[in-house]
Amino acid sequence: MASYVDLLSEDQRRMRRALESLIAEEENRIRVHKESLEEYTQALDRRVLRALVYRSIFGPTQTETVTAQTDTEEASKPVTETTRQLERSILVLQAFREALAAIESGATLDDLSRLEAGARAAFEGSIGADADETGSFLP
Repeated sequence: MASYVDLLSEDQRRMRRALESLIAEEENRIRVHKESLEEYTQALDRRVLRALVYRSIFGPTQTETVTAQTDTEEASKPVTETTRQLERSILVLQAFREALAAIESGATLDDLSRLEAGARAAFEGSIGADADETGSFLP
């Protein structure tokens, strides 16, 4: 008796339909990440500017400045995490599109499991490109 994977592998139309659905889901996920990132970035922008103004008014060691800097560091965390999620989703989308192109070119399900692993290396290399080791965006 053929396994589910064997049956799926024999049906190019089902594989194409599944990949098209996965692509649509990932595109939606990317849109949500971009919207969230915009909101988080705006909040971080405000926190950074507040910290810089407080530093110039009160000096670097005053309570107001230290609190503003702490708030800025906290505001940078969702920016960093959402950026990582967005980068991951973009790479996943690229992989789904490559898989769809491969299927449309006659590749089998087994062929998909051997696709280039370069996307994973690109993802791992991109983490933290905009932030320092603590995730802070402050100068």
